[in-house]
Amino acid sequence: MSNSLPVREATGFINPSVTGQPLFIEKFIKWDAHWYTFIAEYGYDSQSIVFFPAIILLIKGLAGLGISYVTAGFILCNVFTMISYCLMAKTFLLDFSARETRLALLAYAVMPTAFFLNSVYTEPVFIVFSLACLYCIRSGSWWSAGWFAALAAMTRSLGILLAVVLLAEYVRYYKNVRQLRTAMASLLFPIIAVAAFCVYNHIMFGDWLAFVHSQQLWGRRFGLPWENFRNNLQLIGAGVPLTEAGVYLDALLVALAFVALVAASTLPRYRLPAPYLITGWLWFLVPMFSTSPVYPLYSMARFVIVILPVYLFLARLPSALFYSLACLSAAGLLFCTAWFLNWYWLG
Repeated sequence: MSNSLPVREATGFINPSVTGQPLFIEKFIKWDAHWYTFIAEYGYDSQSIVFFPAIILLIKGLAGLGISYVTAGFILCNVFTMISYCLMAKTFLLDFSARETRLALLAYAVMPTAFFLNSVYTEPVFIVFSLACLYCIRSGSWWSAGWFAALAAMTRSLGILLAVVLLAEYVRYYKNVRQLRTAMASLLFPIIAVAAFCVYNHIMFGDWLAFVHSQQLWGRRFGLPWENFRNNLQLIGAGVPLTEAGVYLDALLVALAFVALVAASTLPRYRLPAPYLITGWLWFLVPMFSTSPVYPLYSMARFVIVILPVYLFLARLPSALFYSLACLSAAGLLFCTAWFLNWYWLG
């Protein structure tokens, strides 16, 4: 299918080390995957510092076994993707039925942007560390939850928000002030992890927040969520071509995530435990405050992948509706994968 699409030239930053890799791997190395593999091999500069270091360090470690950095990144992310399925099932089964868990995993597998899980992006690594944190929270293993939250924070900046989830659970579980103070020490772990990255930024570039300030080099700026969504709809209304599928996908998946979160927060049938709700809303709203002149919902089609309440919401829909949406989503995944392999921007 990918061969039937109009050919697009590779654009943006290109890692020269990708050339000559096995064709199957090379086809999946697009956009940010070039940056991650390049940084792992050659290090940061003032533009690439926006990418957090966990996945980069993991790629470097695997490449130390004697394989290329590109192959190492591809293997790493696909292994983490497989782990994410197992860990998602184990985590969801703590609170949900086997049927709901099975359907949630299916919804996760056929998400139209699930192809990012098979490239070299942070999503599978971030999902694994975040799920591990949530599993430990639901199991009462606070110190382990703190460590996994720190790893998530070193994978993507959103991981620091797991400290909020930890705090909410501590307050709910501990009525004794002394116990609360002791347990709360672990919520500092993700904050310390990001602080350590700030120190690295200062050492390398003389700027504690270089990873924030360099966002301007990527065309990102502040925007209000509702305005960003409205601007995206206006862009669609102006007749943006279907080849710019990311614009349509952004609007569709943002709308789905919003509906899922509202339903999970208000309707008894879809109500979720607090850790899922807090995490979902934070991971939805914070990226929605970022926009760009070209893509009003910059990368939101990809960011929705990590919002776990979406899958649980879909799993609780009536069976006929769920399977109808799953079929449509699977078809969307097929088409979106073909677009992605041909350098079309999808998030």
